[in-house]
Amino acid sequence: MTDPDRDIRTLLEDAVSDVEPRRGLDEITARTTSAPRRRPWAWGTTGAVVATAAIVAAVVAVTGLPGSGPARPGPAGGGTADTATSPWVVPVYYVGDTGAGPRLFREKHVGPPSRSDDKVLDAVQQSVDGDAFDPDYRSDWPAGTHVDAVRAGGGATTVALSGGSLSARPAGVSAAGARAALQQLVYTVRANLGDDRPVRFEVDGSRAATLLGVPTPGDVAAASRDTTLAPVSIDSPADRRSRDLGGLRSPVTVTGSASAFEATVQWELEQGGTVVKRGFATARECCTLSPYTFRFSAPPGDYTLVVHDEDPSGGEGTGTSSDSKQIRVTGGAEG
Repeated sequence: MTDPDRDIRTLLEDAVSDVEPRRGLDEITARTTSAPRRRPWAWGTTGAVVATAAIVAAVVAVTGLPGSGPARPGPAGGGTADTATSPWVVPVYYVGDTGAGPRLFREKHVGPPSRSDDKVLDAVQQSVDGDAFDPDYRSDWPAGTHVDAVRAGGGATTVALSGGSLSARPAGVSAAGARAALQQLVYTVRANLGDDRPVRFEVDGSRAATLLGVPTPGDVAAASRDTTLAPVSIDSPADRRSRDLGGLRSPVTVTGSASAFEATVQWELEQGGTVVKRGFATARECCTLSPYTFRFSAPPGDYTLVVHDEDPSGGEGTGTSSDSKQIRVTGGAEG
């Protein structure tokens, strides 16, 4: 892969870091057949140029760059007109460990041209598989769990699952982890459909009364953001450990969300186990999940970026929570 290809991918990652597609529910139809797994950036080199050009066009459409209008939805009924050659950009949720226990972290996944009626199902399947870019994130759903369909309609969105016994809690997964796993799918579905309807789970064609040891006699609604999402998370830049993203230009802009005491978010830049730079940012609001942003300059090299909150209780509370990303700086101002 050439350096320009890596640079383009890095730029696209930053461009879509805050984009969350919002599609009308009427455009989401029954997915009753199994779609082949798609993994972000899993393209052959022969189609790299065409795929990259298509993604650039998609990023312009969804980010509203000057001279571009809003993204136009495809036809109702899942047709492919105007969308058959458009890459998808979808939010996918995973579980990670925090000082407050297992919580959800979000990633934005960008893929090659895909039919519009595959996007939501594919996003939920990636969530189940634990197909995260950041190796600190995971899924506690049993291996082999398959998402057969995602059907939006009526008072709930139905997620149809199969792939073995899903009623019992998997070995090594806590009760809190099992509840987080259910919310992982609820949040992924909600983010991609753009509404607050609860999720109705089916397993092998029948209503699931229990999933992963969690009673599910009714529809499962999204739990509170402040008790479900990670207290601190990094949205951008993305972790480069599982992908060849190329490098970042200095100064690097960091964005994320935090629920921090006095809205103060701490950060450190580490290299070889040594902190080479540190600072703090202020989230928009105190003590509830809200966005933060900051910038730092660094000379070229590989770094670990760590963002965390503080424990005002002096160890008597839940402790601190953090998120980290492995990044590479390749040029720009050193500062």
